[in-house]
Amino acid sequence: MKRIPVSILGAVVALAPALSACGSDGGATDQLMPGAPFSTDSLAAGPTNTFNHQAQPNTGENGVTDPVVKMQQDQSIGSPDVVARLHGAQKVPYSTLGTLLADLGVDMTSQRPGSAAQLYRDGFQALGAPIYPNRVPEMAIPSTSALAKQYDIFVAAAPEILAHFATSKRCTGVVLVANGQFTQDGISCLIGKPARPEHVTLANDLVAQAPDATTGQQIAIATLLEAAHTSE
Repeated sequence: MKRIPVSILGAVVALAPALSACGSDGGATDQLMPGAPFSTDSLAAGPTNTFNHQAQPNTGENGVTDPVVKMQQDQSIGSPDVVARLHGAQKVPYSTLGTLLADLGVDMTSQRPGSAAQLYRDGFQALGAPIYPNRVPEMAIPSTSALAKQYDIFVAAAPEILAHFATSKRCTGVVLVANGQFTQDGISCLIGKPARPEHVTLANDLVAQAPDATTGQQIAIATLLEAAHTSE
């Protein structure tokens, strides 16, 4: 039988009460920090529980962002729960990206050069896909090359999405463009969350600025998808 050193055992015993006293009354609690019925301190963006980003590199600055400046930046973003979600951003998994495209009507078996399927297959390394034979896990945080490659794929996929949107698995029966204008319901289905009027305005402005309507609609589709899936 293995013996536990007295020093380690003593440390565990001393630490146990601190671990069990999560709530203000010493009992268990759902929240990361005490507060009833809800405390913004339970969030990563809480006033007393906020991560201070390191100063930008290559600027000669050291240390962390000034707390006052950080609070002003957070307030410009939104409420504490919105800021907390932004702190937890990660890239869209490689397999999820493929499923997303297929569900929007893209032929992911296409062998045509320059197609979305071909760019997706050939760009697996830039997209941070796992390499199982080499025991390389999937990249969690998106790199610049991953985001650039993802946008290239969305641009290549846009004509197929535009052509097959209403018959796609994800958006069956939903109209994306009516009378040359993007619809709010169509954009909502495209990006996977309720579209705001600003989304519709942006999409239609991109169409108006393009050399022709078809090109503008494709650019708008790629832009909306990239913005919606830059972080998961």
